Amino acid sequence: MWFQRLYRDESGVALIEFALLATLLLMLVFGTIDFGRALFTANNLTAAAREGARYGARLPDPGAALVAIRDTAASKMSPFGNAAINATTQVVVSCLPSCSTGQLQSIQVQINYPFSWLTPLPALMGRTLTPTLRARATFRWEGA
Repeated sequence: MWFQRLYRDESGVALIEFALLATLLLMLVFGTIDFGRALFTANNLTAAAREGARYGARLPDPGAALVAIRDTAASKMSPFGNAAINATTQVVVSCLPSCSTGQLQSIQVQINYPFSWLTPLPALMGRTLTPTLRARATFRWEGA
């Protein structure tokens, strides 16, 4: 008799339903925030690479100012929740086809930025999202 009464008792059902749905809802909310952070960071990386390449394309001799181009690109990046960009290791400036041959045609700036996810959603989805975001911009050298 007590088993039938316990079987029909619905006093804890709402709490269990809330726990199941709240877990799913929180994963959805924090996943949206995390993907928004990644999109914001990727957009800022693209803008920083573009500004660095634009700065280098206007210089009279970009081959002599590669460090200044790299620092300009790094200074334009505004991280959101991650570490600031390290210009010496994460920004690569190159002249195409070459700075030394005198046949310079364009300036390319590439930024490799390590992004740290806040939520474990990529692992829960069974996917490994790359922890490195990349942006590249190429501008034609205006001095040619």
